[in-house]
Amino acid sequence: MNPHDLLPTGLAGAVEAASGARVVAVRPRGGGGASREGAELDLQWPDGRAASAYMNYDVHKAGAGDDAAFLREAAVLRALSGPLAHAGVRVAPYYASVPDQRALVCGMVSGNDRFGGIIDTGQRDALAADFMAQLAALHRIDVAASPVEGMGPVEPAETFIRRRIAELRAGNSGKGWDPLIHLSLNWLEANIPADMPAPVIVHGDAGPGNFLYDGDRVTALLDWELVHYGDPMADLAMLAIRMLFQGFVPLPQAFAAYEAAGGHKVDLPRLIYWRLLFQTSFARRSRYDDPDAPPPPNLGMNLVYSTIHRRVLSTALADAAGIALPPVALPDAPLGAHDKSFAIALGDIRDTIVPRLADQQAAVKAKGMARLIKWWRAIERFEPGFHAAEKAEIEAALALDFPDYRTAWAAFRDAVAGNRIATDAAIILCNAHETREATLMADAMGSLADTKFAPLQ
Repeated sequence: MNPHDLLPTGLAGAVEAASGARVVAVRPRGGGGASREGAELDLQWPDGRAASAYMNYDVHKAGAGDDAAFLREAAVLRALSGPLAHAGVRVAPYYASVPDQRALVCGMVSGNDRFGGIIDTGQRDALAADFMAQLAALHRIDVAASPVEGMGPVEPAETFIRRRIAELRAGNSGKGWDPLIHLSLNWLEANIPADMPAPVIVHGDAGPGNFLYDGDRVTALLDWELVHYGDPMADLAMLAIRMLFQGFVPLPQAFAAYEAAGGHKVDLPRLIYWRLLFQTSFARRSRYDDPDAPPPPNLGMNLVYSTIHRRVLSTALADAAGIALPPVALPDAPLGAHDKSFAIALGDIRDTIVPRLADQQAAVKAKGMARLIKWWRAIERFEPGFHAAEKAEIEAALALDFPDYRTAWAAFRDAVAGNRIATDAAIILCNAHETREATLMADAMGSLADTKFAPLQ
């Protein structure tokens, strides 16, 4: 088989043109979380040089960020591999990029990415301190004196915030208009921090799972797709968000290590603001039933991440606004009519399909399919009762009666959009909705079902 056939049409040729090397082998791999697909490549240059590389790609452009974000990612890796290498920020060496397919090719770096698998406390503490020192080194780069070519103008953090809020508002429109996103953006716009420091390079997705290590030393920071100029507290906020999914050392310990390594003074109110802004960005509702939406690399995991981000956002927004959330009614229900067939399908995937898959990428997608089946099973069993409870809550809040749940939900959305319902009541209803949506996804989430923000102090 031609190794080019293991990649989307034309991608291998585009990599060869960009890198000047021939792609002699391709090994498909799972990509960057729910955002991107991936492959290991063996490259051969005309002068005889050879190297193994890792390529992330998103040919459908269904993942995080946009084309401009991809160009920033490629630019910062090119800079940190070359003219800014003296800063000491460890990255995989940049080889090539293919912007129109969002493909990024970098050299392979040895190391493990499973921080949560470290048992030795001393190793965990030392490695976490080295990671925080890497963030401090990144934030010390003087971008006023050495702006990164290809990353765009160096702008104040407030400019980034206002543009991001405007982008999120523009994206929250049409039939997918979302009251939770609208309410969060209202709070964010009214509470932009004052007196932020001069902008630095912000990794944008820093935390466990996005760095490689060997022993107690970081070998490379990974996944720069959200890199931008901004407030250093933004990276500490992202660390807190990534800890929703992967364990790390306690945040006060991490913050102390960051300051000790020459990082900026930790400002918790600013950090909390950035955490809410990023959480709002990640919490946009997945709309893959929309015929116009591109297919994601892994629908099952995409829905898991989206559901968690939305539930956590609804709680964080209430926290920021000083709203006490009441308990959410979660009516029980008997097993659904098709429960046995769902169980058989899950057993087939677990016991027969996945164990026989030699292709790692196919195995990842099969596990994603199992998550979908668990979700569909919960929808059949619990959704009617959840909808009935939510309809009653909306009717009480709006003092109106509705013939069915869909009509009630549409009326609630309209009331939020038209500012005809108190903000506190609207946030409480959004939290109840997201809590129920997360309950439907709970079996598919596994150990992530109850995840929440780690304490900041």
